[in-house]
Parts: sequence; structure tokens; C-alpha cells
Amino acid sequence: MNINDRVDQISTTIQELRQASADGRRSRQLVDSLFRTVHSFKATASAEGLTDLSQTAHEFENLLHSLRTGKVALNDNVLRAFDEALLALRHGSQPAAPKRVVQVTPTSGALLPTQFANLKDDERHRATAAMGEGANLYVMNAVFEVNDFDERFRQLKERLEQDAELISTSAAMLDGKIVFQVVYASQSEKIPVHSVLQQAVRAGQATAISLGKQIEFVVTGEELVLEKSVAEAVTDALLHLVRNAVDHGIESHGNVVIDVSAAEISVSDDGRGISRENLALVFQSGFSTGTDVTEFSGRGVGLDAAKTAVEEIGGSVSVTSEAGKGSSFKIKLPNPFKMPNPSSDA
Repeated sequence: MNINDRVDQISTTIQELRQASADGRRSRQLVDSLFRTVHSFKATASAEGLTDLSQTAHEFENLLHSLRTGKVALNDNVLRAFDEALLALRHGSQPAAPKRVVQVTPTSGALLPTQFANLKDDERHRATAAMGEGANLYVMNAVFEVNDFDERFRQLKERLEQDAELISTSAAMLDGKIVFQVVYASQSEKIPVHSVLQQAVRAGQATAISLGKQIEFVVTGEELVLEKSVAEAVTDALLHLVRNAVDHGIESHGNVVIDVSAAEISVSDDGRGISRENLALVFQSGFSTGTDVTEFSGRGVGLDAAKTAVEEIGGSVSVTSEAGKGSSFKIKLPNPFKMPNPSSDA
């Protein structure tokens, strides 16, 4: 992208910012975007030896930094300074134009909870501004394999930004995997689907140990996020489905696979399967394929409870099975995966 293209991009963003000035979250996103574009313009101008343009971009960048850190507020004075800076960048004149807004009123911010004390200045401003608009702050730890973390994190970030404001991200290595800690602001609570799946896997592992079975649990699919009410229903259903697979599906050793897509969550096992005559009965209250009542099953309530939990939020649960080859339960939800959540490991 050449200098003229970047000037056009800056102009478009300024117009969008003027229209969105009453929308706090959107205006902060546009300021961040404008900051990145101006920074790129400065680098390009400097590389081409355009010293005056580079200096103008630097002054523009300083103003944007003050906005991003809450030292000045977005108002008519600042928007006029943006227009003057844009003219300077377009015509190579008035390199110090942005300095004319030094008297803009500083913003004030609420104190952040102690767990967010390490945020950078611009992140702190976004967080306090979002809280002032009625949002809550959340922390999510998303765990990715090294070989595909970039694409999976990009997908998660896109979903997050549909309904929430991204405050900060940081990454670290843990046991050969990449852990992203994400702080975001949202006016409705969101849950990362992976935290829900982990609860189901832990319940399955505990059941397998108690029953003396050798079972491998595999989680595959997309990195998604759920509304809190949806997450709670899915958690209840998955706990029953996974324990059912361990107790009834697999006799001594095998695999349980939980797969997530944008349309459904499935729990599959490679166990004994369900006979044709029982397949239509498994969700009936009081029906059980077990002959004994144990800590985990036998009362005929598990699958009925899973079905009820999902249907209460407008979803459905279905099952397919083949004798001797295993079973697959599929949870379908209406618009289930909208986005993430509260302090929890994903």
C-alpha cells in the first residue's frame, strides 16, 4: 500500500469515527485502527525520505496515543485536528497541525479490580471506559496446539469482537502448548466452549477411573464461545452424555470423542453400541440399559436429563448407533456459538 492509499484509508476511518463518536466501543476500535494506519504511514514516509510527512504523522500519532490512553477526550476539537492533520498528510504541509489540540479536557477513569492492575495505559483506558458504559471485565485463558494456534486464535478473536471489546492479549508456553490470556469487556457474560468441554472430560475421566476402564478422551473442532445460559445447558447435557458413554458405551477400553462445530456438539464412543429396539427408548424417563443401579447410572435419568436441558433452550439431542461399533449423540442448538467469557481456563 502506497502513501496515497494510506491517506485515503485515514480519511475513511476519520469519517467513520465522526459518525460513531457516540458509540464508545466502536469509537475506541476506530481510534486503534487509525493509530495503526498512521503509524504505518509514518514508517513509509520515513523510508522514502519524506521527513516533513513523517514528522506530521508522528504528531498525529502522539494525539492518537493521548486518546488511546485517556489523556484527552474525543470531541469536536480533536476531530477538527484530525481533519487538519489529514490535509497536512495529503498535501505535505503544516507538519505540526495536531499540536493545536493540547487543551482538550482529560478523561477520568474508574479504578480497576486488582486482577487487572498490570494492564498497559491504553488497555487500562479501554477497560475503564467500557466499565463506565456498563460492561464487565472478564479473563479467558485459551489453550492451543502450536501447529494451528494462529488460525484458531484468529477465529476466536473474530467471534469475541462481534459482541465484546478486546482489552488485551498475552501469550505464554505451557507444557508444549500456547496459552493466550485474553481480557475483554462485555455487557453479557460469555463462556468459552473449551471450558465447558474440560468439565465434561474431567467427569468422564473420574468415571472411567472409578469403573476401572481405560478410556482416551479426545476433543476436536472449533474454538467457540457461548452465551452463559447456553453454556450451562450444554454443560449439564455433556456431563450426562460423557458419563453415559463411559458407563454404558465402552466395556473395558476405548475412545470418547467430543467434536465441536458451528452447528452442533457431538459425543461419540467406539463401544458396544445401542440395539435397534432400545435406540428409540434411550431418552425416555426411567429407561436404562443398565441392569444394576450404580453411582453413575441405572435409574434412567441421565439421557432424559441431557435432552431436557437442551430442549429447555430450544435445542435438540439425537442419537445414532451401530451395534458393536459405537454411538454418537449430537446436540443441536439455535444460534449456539455467539461468543466467550469469565475467568476460566479454556
